[in-house]
Amino acid sequence: MPLPATSYVPQNAPAEGPRRRAVLAWLAVSVVAVSGVGLIFAAPLLASSGRGWAAMLVYRAFAGLCHQQAERSFSLDGHALAVCARCTGIYAGFAACALLYPLARGLRRTDAPARKWLLLALLPTVLDFVLNFAGLWSNTHASRALTGAIAGAGAAFFALPGLVDLGRSFGRRGSPTSFAREPGAGELRA
Repeated sequence: MPLPATSYVPQNAPAEGPRRRAVLAWLAVSVVAVSGVGLIFAAPLLASSGRGWAAMLVYRAFAGLCHQQAERSFSLDGHALAVCARCTGIYAGFAACALLYPLARGLRRTDAPARKWLLLALLPTVLDFVLNFAGLWSNTHASRALTGAIAGAGAAFFALPGLVDLGRSFGRRGSPTSFAREPGAGELRA
């Protein structure tokens, strides 16, 4: 059965909806990533300003993601950050790369880079750990944070394409979010 003329979409019309949803998805990921980094630095500031209950909430939120060993963490106002130096680098690298992502690849591309790039981004972290473990190198807070930042930036290039594509498909006809709103949803069609 033909559709009514009101549902006609010209083939050369710009796809503003999906483009806008892709931008919104990128913004959401960026805001969450930057907020996470902000919380990492907020925890010691909250602790030093007498808001121990709020600081404890932040520390506990990150406890399942990081070992939080004080001797492996940067400190601020006499208190350790909410995560260790390497995790601080990972979160900061991811957040920075998420913010700059549209300049590097654009939001139209939804393909992930070749896996070798992720492995190359992880290589400095692995080398920093292995050389320290073997006693050939003493890693520092700075080396942990720097190698973590490289790994986090690399991870952003693998996470963002999928998240932006997911955001782009939100509300698209036939997608899980719009299926319930379609007239006759759930009916079998011949």
